[in-house]
Amino acid sequence: MLTVPYLAATTTLRPKKQRTEGLTILEVMVVLAIISVIAGLVAINGRRVLQGQDEIAAVTSLQQSVWQGATAAAARGVVTRLTRQGDSFVLTDTSNGRTLRRFELPRGVESTWNDGQSLDFTPPGKVDTETLKALPNPLTLTTSSRTTVLTISLIGEVKAEAQ
Repeated sequence: MLTVPYLAATTTLRPKKQRTEGLTILEVMVVLAIISVIAGLVAINGRRVLQGQDEIAAVTSLQQSVWQGATAAAARGVVTRLTRQGDSFVLTDTSNGRTLRRFELPRGVESTWNDGQSLDFTPPGKVDTETLKALPNPLTLTTSSRTTVLTISLIGEVKAEAQ
C-alpha cells in the first residue's frame, strides 16, 4: 500500500493590512460633532461677552472724553465743550469750533445724557458747575444686561459703578 504522507492543511497567513494615512468616516464625524458643540458654546457665550465689551468701551470712551476736555481746557487756556449729538459725543474747542474728539455710542447702549446737552470745561481744567448740574442725575449708560452709573467730578474724573 502506498502511503501518502498526511498533508496538513496549510493556511497562508497574510499580513494584516496596515492603515497608513487618512481617517475613517466615523472618526471624521466624531471630530465634526465635537467642533459643532464647541462652536455652539462659543457663539452663545460670545454674544454676552461682546455686549459687555460694548458697555465697557462706551464707559471708557466717555471717561477719556471728559478727561481730554479738562486737559485741553487747561493746556490751551480756552473753554472746551463735550456735547451729545444723536448717538455721538463730540468734544470741541469753543474758541475756534475745532473738533478735538468724537465717539459714537455702540448700538444697543443707551444713555440718560440727552441729545444737545453739553458739559463745559474751563481753564485751569475744571468742569463748569452749571453745565454739570444740568446733566441728568443719575447719569447712566445702559445695555440689555446692566446699567452703569457715572459720576463726574469737578476736575474731570469719571467714576463708573455697575448696578
